Order: sequence, then structure tokens, then C-alpha cells
Amino acid sequence: MENGRQKGAHGIMSFARELLIVVVGVVIAIGLGQAVDAAHWRDSVAEARDSLRNELRANDDFYAFRVAVSACVGRRLAELNSITEDAAAHRQVAPVGDLTLHIGSLLADDVWQSERAGQTLVHLPKAELERFSRTYSQQIDIRAWLNRETELWAGIRLLEGAPGRLTPSDITLVRKSIQEARATNYLVTLNAAEQLEINAALGVTKTEAKPAEIAAACAPLLRAPPARPFTTY
Repeated sequence: MENGRQKGAHGIMSFARELLIVVVGVVIAIGLGQAVDAAHWRDSVAEARDSLRNELRANDDFYAFRVAVSACVGRRLAELNSITEDAAAHRQVAPVGDLTLHIGSLLADDVWQSERAGQTLVHLPKAELERFSRTYSQQIDIRAWLNRETELWAGIRLLEGAPGRLTPSDITLVRKSIQEARATNYLVTLNAAEQLEINAALGVTKTEAKPAEIAAACAPLLRAPPARPFTTY
């Protein structure tokens, strides 16, 4: 009888030991899996962070340019406003040259969209993710202003050539376009400066506007008929 109890106790202990080995094995396997997964996402997040910074660095070229030429654009619009009022008053006005104005490049978000689709962004620290989300979300508004700005300058370019030829309805359109372009330039500049600050906080290397681009945007207004008609380009 005693021998049977010993055998039973031994069997229970053996089973418990085997069960413990299995449990420990499962825990180790889960832990290793989590460690591998964590290492994978740590590497993926590091790569995504570098790629996002590179994309934002390119966007910063645009922001730095717009901040640098904001006053020049404002002066150009003021000059064109004076020309418009002279034409409206039927005063003698010198011809106006090409009004094509380089007011910025495209803003990219390809990397942001790709990393978001790959679920990498959710592994970023919360504060960092919020900053990235903020700068890319603001790009949507800035793009809309830039598209509108392009439309407004198309209206302003009615001044090219001989402003005295403009009809009253043309004058009205040019006046409206100039006033709205002033507001748009202000909004783009204000938000471009803010974007530079946000991106700097994200570790994006500071960039400077290119002197050649600033010089082109700030060049004096040409007072001669454009070489090509506005309708050809």
C-alpha cells in the first residue's frame, strides 16, 4: 500500500516536472518571438525615421525659399497693384514683361504614405508621431494654398504686355487676384516658418534657401513686352 502511494506521488511529480518544462519552453519561445519582433520594429522604425527626415529635408528647401522671398513677393504684388490702378485711371503705363514667378517646388509625402500603409508609424514614440502627423497634415493646407496661388497669378498675368488694353472686367479680376495673392503669400510664409520649426524638432537638418532662386524671385520687374505670348506657356 505504501509502495503504491510512493509510485503515485512519483508519477504526479514527474508529470508536474514535464508540465513545467513545457510551460517554461512556451514562455521562452514567446519571449524570444517578442524579442525578435521588437528588434524588427526597432530597425524598421529607425529606417522609417531616416527616410522621413530625408523627405522633410527636401520639403524644407521649399519652406526656406518661401520665407526668404516673402517680402519680395509682397513688393512685386504692390508694384503690380500700382500698375493696375494706373491702367484703371487710363494713365500712361509702360509695358509689363513676363510675370512668371517661381514661388516654390512640390511638397512630397510619398515616404509618409508608404510607412503609414506598412504600419511602421504606430511604433514611433507618441510625441514624435504627433509631430510627424502635424507637419504632414499641414502640407495638405499648404498644397491647397499653392494651387490657389497658381490660379491667382494666372489672373495677374493679364497685366503682361500693354496694361492699357485691359477692360474693366479684366481690371476687376486683376485687382481681386492681387489682393487674394497677398493673403495667400502671408499664409504660406507663416506656415512655412512653422513647418521649419516642427521639422527641426524632428531632427531634420537645417537648410538655407538657394541664393540663385532668391535672386530670380526678387529680380526687378521687367518693363518690356514679354518675348512670348502668355497663351503659349
